[in-house]
Amino acid sequence: MQHDLHKRSFLPREAWGIIIIVLISLLSKGLGSLFPLVGSMLFAILIGVLLQNTVSIPSTFNPGIHFTLKTLLKVAIVFLGVGLSLFDILHIGQRALWVIFLSVSLGITVTYFVGKWLGVDRRLSLLIGIGTSICGATAISAVKGIIGARENETAYALSTIVFFNLIAFITYPFIGHLLNMTELSFGIWAGTSVHDTSSAVAVGYAFGDEAGDVATTVKLARTLFLIPVMFCLPFILRSGTDGESQYLKAFPWFVFLFLGVSVLHTIGWIPVMIETYMKTISKFLIIMVMAAVGLQVRIRDLVRLGFKPILTGLIASLTCAVISLYLIL
Repeated sequence: MQHDLHKRSFLPREAWGIIIIVLISLLSKGLGSLFPLVGSMLFAILIGVLLQNTVSIPSTFNPGIHFTLKTLLKVAIVFLGVGLSLFDILHIGQRALWVIFLSVSLGITVTYFVGKWLGVDRRLSLLIGIGTSICGATAISAVKGIIGARENETAYALSTIVFFNLIAFITYPFIGHLLNMTELSFGIWAGTSVHDTSSAVAVGYAFGDEAGDVATTVKLARTLFLIPVMFCLPFILRSGTDGESQYLKAFPWFVFLFLGVSVLHTIGWIPVMIETYMKTISKFLIIMVMAAVGLQVRIRDLVRLGFKPILTGLIASLTCAVISLYLIL
């Protein structure tokens, strides 16, 4: 029946999911204006979670949800490049690089051994550790073939990442204000420790515009650490893999578009009016991505995980958060 709906419709198959996400985002933007302490992005997540767990969401919406999470997120990040000069990016990167390296290295190592201690399968521990320490769902999708993870292990790891992204969005801004962190420091913290790119960017902007710009830059630099990790995994696990195609598929090519927009902004080739429009569009796209994240949270799946993978994910999240915070403050 849903297949017939796609065939009869003159709209692309992604349209239905995008429409519901836009409606959630408009409602969230309105609620965020009324309740600024909560904010539009948190409202978007909460409404998405509420709908997913109280209403039967048709699978017709899934292509639009995935399109928002994969493609529109990249468009939002590229547009955010208009708010940063190349000199800002170099300055932020220079300060954050060693924090990223230590956070990623220790995060994966600690998670692996904690999972081993708890009796969690090493493939699942690696998925959770790499997803937590580098770039969430993107990292998990990229390495699952290399380590030979089963579909249920991949689903478990993704569920823990989504759950702790939600927790981070609620807790990070509160902790940042409690510690009187500057926007630069908070942006580096969010960029080096929040799991998914979408959530790291959203957490940064929930604290402030400068923090959001910094978190975006740092998170993109952190995402690049996926490539050396992917190269090392076959040697660590002593397994063969069709690595080249995996690496090319996982490489975040849109980072170059982000840098390109930043270069154009630095040399003054983008008119001020267009920059304003790009910033406004990027902020709304991030709200849309947060709504899509909320629509992916299935509470029954988290309950089905059991406590060991969730405990492993919790320790992984705390490790990344505490290490990076300690190095920044």
